Amino acid sequence: MKHYSIGELAVLSQIKAHTIRIWEQRYGLLKPTRSEGNTRYYNEEQLMKLLNVALLKKTGLKISQIAAMSEQEIIETAAEYTTSGTSKNTAIEQLMTASLRFDQHTLSSLFTNYIKQYGIEHTFEDIIFPYLKIVGNLWVNGKITPGHEHFFSNMCKLKLFSVIDQLPEADESKPHIILSLPEWDYHELGILYYHFLLKKVGYPCTYLGQAVPAADVIQTCQTVNASYIISTFIGPCNDKDITRYIDQIVSSLHNTHLYISGPHVVTLKKYRNKKLTIFKSIDTLVHDFELKSKVR
Repeated sequence: MKHYSIGELAVLSQIKAHTIRIWEQRYGLLKPTRSEGNTRYYNEEQLMKLLNVALLKKTGLKISQIAAMSEQEIIETAAEYTTSGTSKNTAIEQLMTASLRFDQHTLSSLFTNYIKQYGIEHTFEDIIFPYLKIVGNLWVNGKITPGHEHFFSNMCKLKLFSVIDQLPEADESKPHIILSLPEWDYHELGILYYHFLLKKVGYPCTYLGQAVPAADVIQTCQTVNASYIISTFIGPCNDKDITRYIDQIVSSLHNTHLYISGPHVVTLKKYRNKKLTIFKSIDTLVHDFELKSKVR
């Protein structure tokens, strides 16, 4: 069973560590275990309880009211709200609780309700991606397993594939776009979301997905006569990997423009030329292609 520090509980629950300590002392809400060095730590059961408490607090209940509930009442009341409420204010707690339990049914219901209430774009940009940043940090620090992250990401991808499949046919008069990740990168959700945004405004797209060697991207581009390639660099890599990938594509495709993004490329200066654009946000990419669409 995993153990969590009070700081990690604060990150997961969005409740300050100082507040958690006060709740412990005043209400006995959590009962941490002490290490031999007298350091507090919390188990998964305590984490789940705090997530439920954070959820109920955001629904308007006072902490004194929550503390007066039994353990089972807290679980049942939070579960009831999770299945019926879809406020952005409580989304992090809802998603975290369902993800940690690998609760596919609840996650699917939450996705459906979020999309129905906020639309696909606000759901992903205001809820899903901010939540994934928290999950990513916890994964890096070993506080959740890769299974938790993959479970949630794959649920997101299934929803996106379903939405993309329902979009109208592309406008073949618009330039063709290829979307792919370099051969070492498996972080597919972002580029799949770009696929949705571009297809939504009518661009014909060929989606290659994760871990595609540059040579295969080039061959595909030549086959479909693509005008643009969009890629992101999120997985572990170094400058040599990035420059080799860019060099291979830019030198082989003289009439194709490469768009790239990700934490590993935003500082690149060598390749700021007419055949390559480094974009830093979803808004930048969408705005650029909306302008191209209007010009045509």
